[in-house]
Amino acid sequence: MSEGEFIYRGNLSQTPLPEMLATIHRYRVPGVMELRHEGVTKRIFISDGDVIFATSNDRRESLGDHLLAEGKITKAQLRVSAGEMARSPGKRHGTILVELGFLAPEELGPAVREHVQVILWSMFDWEEGEVTFQVGRFRDDEVYKLKIPTPAAIVAGCRRIADGRSVTARLGGRSAVYMPARRGDHLSGLRLQPEEQRLLEMVDGKLTLLQLCEDGPLSPGVNARVLYALSSLGMVEKDELSHSSGIRIQVRRAEEAED
Repeated sequence: MSEGEFIYRGNLSQTPLPEMLATIHRYRVPGVMELRHEGVTKRIFISDGDVIFATSNDRRESLGDHLLAEGKITKAQLRVSAGEMARSPGKRHGTILVELGFLAPEELGPAVREHVQVILWSMFDWEEGEVTFQVGRFRDDEVYKLKIPTPAAIVAGCRRIADGRSVTARLGGRSAVYMPARRGDHLSGLRLQPEEQRLLEMVDGKLTLLQLCEDGPLSPGVNARVLYALSSLGMVEKDELSHSSGIRIQVRRAEEAED
């Protein structure tokens, strides 16, 4: 990576990841976001405001372990390819798996993309952790470049947040009222799913958060998560003149909310 300077230092307990990513995308800043918590370091590589790669130093989140968990390779193949990696420092694991015939060439791209997304989604559950963002561009050989539009990543990542209580805490109380906001030009490429679009259209400056979550097209928990994503992106905004009762909406965990 080229030389740069830290332009941001923060903590996820004060500014959650979706809100940080939305700001970076809005200004189309290239760089690397690094998140650290309890000995784990994860990095998000960003080009022109969009995510192109993500890494983790947690060995449980390695490409090999991901492919093993997905049934794409066997334990024996993982053992052999890991040994080859040790003998070939700097060589990518995916490349080795293809060279050994354990993974077809056409399977490599989708496998890497899925692996990057798993790492990326996992960061949306971090409620604490130090964050730095450094401006800079990458060498062509520094990362396996993908293209994951950040707004779409924010919506998908928020939908996967495990603890809905953290989401509703950010949105406000049951009486909070949300209003539509002007969609910026930087969001012109975002295509919401039909149910997400219908939920957005329900935000009229009159319905309360409770009504939106209970009457929306998805389950209450997923409605809350999508609204949080839309709020982070600046597509809806809370009416600060509305009064919140302080009573939080009870939503289920992500796996229950999707049932």
